[in-house]
Amino acid sequence: MKKQISYLIISLLLTYSGTAFAQGMNNGYSTDITSDKMTYTGQDNTILFSGNVHVQRPDFELWSKELHVFLKSDENGGAQSDQQDNIDKIIAKRDVRIKSDGREGRSEVLTYHPDTGIARLEGNPMLIEDKNSVEGEIIILNMLNNTSEVLGGPEKRVRVIFQSEKEQE
Repeated sequence: MKKQISYLIISLLLTYSGTAFAQGMNNGYSTDITSDKMTYTGQDNTILFSGNVHVQRPDFELWSKELHVFLKSDENGGAQSDQQDNIDKIIAKRDVRIKSDGREGRSEVLTYHPDTGIARLEGNPMLIEDKNSVEGEIIILNMLNNTSEVLGGPEKRVRVIFQSEKEQE
């Protein structure tokens, strides 16, 4: 059982990355995940990191209060053993913040589906680069084709703030 848990954690570490999600995660980067607690639930094929979660990789950092990893099941109901394809989805919750290449994203919930390369930010989502920002009710990022969509709704319209070079100086 310990070997299976270790294998699942290693699989998670090899698969978890912002833009590297879309690249199949066989790039040799190391991933450091720290939290106050980690719980693996074999019956549900889930791993929960809770309390001051911090993910560090050379290409990005992520902070949240909780990080839920949902593993795909094999035909027998157990977790799949293939490292690249065993994660169904990843959900970061509560005070989510991600930084990469001078950009920052914030939300209450970030849901990522590795199979599609789609990340969805909800709960006051905002993307920030320098002094420019965009916010809305939902922000959808497609990491495979480097596109984004910001949706407004009844509670919050789309808002973009651009600072000219003169204003940034």
